[in-house]
Amino acid sequence: MERTVYFRAFEEDDSELIYQWKNDDEIQKMTVGLNRRMCREEALDMVRAIMRHRDDRVYWAICAKDTNKMIGYASLINIHHINRSAVFGGLIIGDKEYQDGMAWIESYLFVYEYGFERLNLNRIEGTILLGHKASSTMGNVMFSVREGVLRQAAFKNGKYYDVALGSLLREEYFLHKEKGDYEIPAILRRLTNKIRESKKARGIEK
Repeated sequence: MERTVYFRAFEEDDSELIYQWKNDDEIQKMTVGLNRRMCREEALDMVRAIMRHRDDRVYWAICAKDTNKMIGYASLINIHHINRSAVFGGLIIGDKEYQDGMAWIESYLFVYEYGFERLNLNRIEGTILLGHKASSTMGNVMFSVREGVLRQAAFKNGKYYDVALGSLLREEYFLHKEKGDYEIPAILRRLTNKIRESKKARGIEK
């Protein structure tokens, strides 16, 4: 199946979209980080900082193949070259035309491949707000293992949220890849099944 997105380094012109997405409450309401307003100058400073090479982090602009426009961004942060670990620093699909799932799936695959196959990492971890059903479902579908819950660890939308910690290990990644579990059709089947199970649990579908 042909991929729909590609990944590139940030450019200064990307700061306008970062400015828009950072100030979009709908996009930011279920991210783990603070939902703080950002001015255009701050957005430009952020992009310029991202553009500078650092050994402990890497950011990508996610772009649609059909239009070449930036539709989101992803990152690996806190890269530790002795522990061979990193944090999946976030995945934002800001363009609402591409929030149907495929860009998310392809971005997960890219970050995992980059981390385990290019950086030779042994562990990639990440956090999500409990209650963020889309992120929880994607974590399950991509075989992230939940390791624990940080109680009331994030204040968002006027209340405290528990934060779930999950991870994927190198050996798990390559085992699933060898079995074909990271092929797009296999991922879509698991995603469909997870959505169906969720609907049944809520009494929406029998």
